[in-house]
Amino acid sequence: MAPYWLFQLQLFPWLPFLVYQAKKVRKSSPKLPAQSPLLTLGQGEKHVLILGESTVAGVGASSASTTLAGNFSRIFGDSYQIETIGKKGLRVKEAFSLYLKHKNSENKKSEGVILFLGANDCFLLTSPQLFKIELESLIQQIQVATGAEWIYLAAIPPVHLFPAFSAQMRSFLYRQRNYLLHEMEAIAARKPQVIFHQIPMDLQPEFFSADGVHPSDLGYQKIAELAIEKLKI
Repeated sequence: MAPYWLFQLQLFPWLPFLVYQAKKVRKSSPKLPAQSPLLTLGQGEKHVLILGESTVAGVGASSASTTLAGNFSRIFGDSYQIETIGKKGLRVKEAFSLYLKHKNSENKKSEGVILFLGANDCFLLTSPQLFKIELESLIQQIQVATGAEWIYLAAIPPVHLFPAFSAQMRSFLYRQRNYLLHEMEAIAARKPQVIFHQIPMDLQPEFFSADGVHPSDLGYQKIAELAIEKLKI
């Protein structure tokens, strides 16, 4: 992998054009509501926390039952309580503060924590070194706070495949994503409690919602099913 500074040099001349394209996408895309930014499902004794960005908030889903929370609640079953804390636009550095602000104080311990983060750090070009520091800090803090036995770390969504983005945006996002994924993999290799999970790249059009960025109901279902296969629960 080429040094990150070289990627930055190649990116710099394109930045004004890419910013213009990003604003154009934001303006033209349907504004979809978040269905599960703060949601707790189930009455079970075992607790699982899902923390992250717009996928956790359920943007693109048609109802709370078809979000990640809804799908995980269905799959985990009656013995679990699933709690989601999600926010559109969330970056890794903001995640623990969001957790502290909205956590369910009744839950003193979690069986596990599921993290969906990194897309916004990809969009906003967080440097790999800073991303690594912030993600390691988050993992340490969230494990201490929840007592989780395992932490599922989902790979950054394949932002370079989002239908809403232009070819130029996809090209640079592909490379930025690879730098950040490399740091995720390295962290998981050093921490046995972290379960890192790549996402298959053969995504079909029906995986995406109307905005061409967020998952559809089917997309959320597939993400949850893939996660459970990896967790082997």
